[in-house]
Amino acid sequence: SPDSSSCWVSYMAYWLGSANADKARATAKRALDTINYRLEAEKLNVWSALFNLENSFGTHESLMDSCKAAAAVNDSKAVFVRLVAVLDKSKKYKEQDEIYSSVLLKKHKRSRKVWTAYASSLATQDRLQELRDMLAKALKSLPQHKHIRTMSHFAQLEYKHGDPNRGSTMYENVLNSYPARLDLWSIYLDKTIAQNDLEQSRLLLDRVIGLKLPAKKMKFFFKRYIDFETSQGDEGRVTEVREKARQFMDNITTE
Repeated sequence: SPDSSSCWVSYMAYWLGSANADKARATAKRALDTINYRLEAEKLNVWSALFNLENSFGTHESLMDSCKAAAAVNDSKAVFVRLVAVLDKSKKYKEQDEIYSSVLLKKHKRSRKVWTAYASSLATQDRLQELRDMLAKALKSLPQHKHIRTMSHFAQLEYKHGDPNRGSTMYENVLNSYPARLDLWSIYLDKTIAQNDLEQSRLLLDRVIGLKLPAKKMKFFFKRYIDFETSQGDEGRVTEVREKARQFMDNITTE
């Protein structure tokens, strides 16, 4: 299919495998001229392939020239997000930092995706203090309705790359303000259980089943508690949780 980016990218890879970067560049140009202009995602895939080509076989100048050409005919944020992903994958962090500071965090500072992508990169580089300093800057720039998911993302990065206790504190702070956010409770549970801290996991599960939630949601968390005790506890603990679930259902029935 002439509109299939995967076909064009495979053809580019063929030429690169033959050590012919010029032919690969020409193939990318043909692809961009051929793919229907409405299929922006397909075109962006080809641009990404071209960025990878220039990053590996060209110069920094040829890479930036390709990026500027792409930004002129596509959504600029999408283009630069793809560019920093290429730089991040090849560990060209200095160049990536420059793109974030000079373009993305200037022109697109209200984008949660931009902040969280950069945060993830800093975390994998063990630049934890920069990561922690960034959160305040992100929250200052982002609209209020994007704060919760942003804070959750940073907390998850602490669990994975930094200090799990700090991640736990971040979730506690968010949930104190938004106790009805079941998605946050679920993620917090996942991260706590993954730490193999049985006591803390049980305390958290007890807190969740003590919330005033719709029956369907409570059944979900009771099941999680039973699955947890089946895996980590013993039959006595499983029975205890089942009894709590039964009492909850009895209370619903009598109300």
